[in-house]
Amino acid sequence: MTDRQILAGRWRRLGATAADAVLVPGLTVVLVMVFEVMEDPEDFTSTWWMWWVFVLAVTSYLILNGHGLAQSGQTLGKRLFGIALARTDALEPAPIWKLIGVRALFFPLLFVVIYPPLIVLPLLDLLPIFGKSCRCLHDRAAGTRVVRVAAMNQSAQTT
Repeated sequence: MTDRQILAGRWRRLGATAADAVLVPGLTVVLVMVFEVMEDPEDFTSTWWMWWVFVLAVTSYLILNGHGLAQSGQTLGKRLFGIALARTDALEPAPIWKLIGVRALFFPLLFVVIYPPLIVLPLLDLLPIFGKSCRCLHDRAAGTRVVRVAAMNQSAQTT
């Protein structure tokens, strides 16, 4: 199989990222409401609530994606779009510690766009997707690539 048959297309990756960028913050908002993190005006007089929201965001990410990443290298968005994370040297899921400990560190970069001077950070991460290997900086840092699930299944059947 050629790289072109294995690698996920840029539009699928974008769709999966967009789905994850809606689902994870959506669950975070629900958890913020359930735990009443920001209920009263005096809640905004200190910065503790930002840390609490951060913890709830990480919890949301793990609730929605932890099992899928560990089992098949897929977030919910990737599952919806038929793609998965794989090691660069094999068509098998990358170790969970790389997926959560390295790749996930880049996810918050998508949200810094609300502060214009920082918009360059997610762009620096995402622009390499237009290179030949279709790998963002977070892919390179974690030693992963995004592949079509059909290619992984086909590879598993031949071995």
